[in-house]
Amino acid sequence: MSNGHLSPAAQMRRTLDQLLSQQVRPVLKQRGFTKSGRRFLRQRGPLYDLIDVQGSKWNAVTPHHGFFVNIGVGSTEIDAVYRNPGNPNRPEYVLYTRWETLLPGMPRETTFDQSTDMVFFAELFIGALRRLLDVIDPIDASPGLAQWAVQRNLLNRMEKVCAYLAATDDIDSLARYVSRIRQRLADDRRWPTVNRTILDVIGPVGPAFVEQGLLDPPTP
Repeated sequence: MSNGHLSPAAQMRRTLDQLLSQQVRPVLKQRGFTKSGRRFLRQRGPLYDLIDVQGSKWNAVTPHHGFFVNIGVGSTEIDAVYRNPGNPNRPEYVLYTRWETLLPGMPRETTFDQSTDMVFFAELFIGALRRLLDVIDPIDASPGLAQWAVQRNLLNRMEKVCAYLAATDDIDSLARYVSRIRQRLADDRRWPTVNRTILDVIGPVGPAFVEQGLLDPPTP
């Protein structure tokens, strides 16, 4: 079907798909990514990366076409220590966020319309992706990914991070992470559940953390 027979929304959707296939894909391929639909996936030793271009649910009714860029970094080594038993085969990204949290100044939603200069738009978009990779590429090993979580995460994949830090005997980092979680949630009704979950995944380290006041004693 030619573009002349497509609705404006469908034309813009096709324009984005062409941009991803013709302009973005070659650039990300040079950085080790393969394309799957609107997702770009990469393996770096034990680490696996995701760049996911997610269309706005309002694209059918807006005069522009909008999308969000989701970023993920996971680790098979961290997975080997702990996986969500409910989804044992699903990727579990320790770092999972939208790109504006990693690239200050980026809009939450990126948009274009039928009057947009797509050559210039593609240059800006690819430039932003390159800056994004400059942020995530230095996370090049599982310990570095865990440290990113200690400093930047709170509850996302909390069980995995706690279990990994305990299993690798990085007790100082685990204590800092648990302390951050407690400071944020101590007065939250979720804290008893979170406290119990952390105790379950850190195993023998738990009693020492209770004694230090980082965690509360287990309740029946």
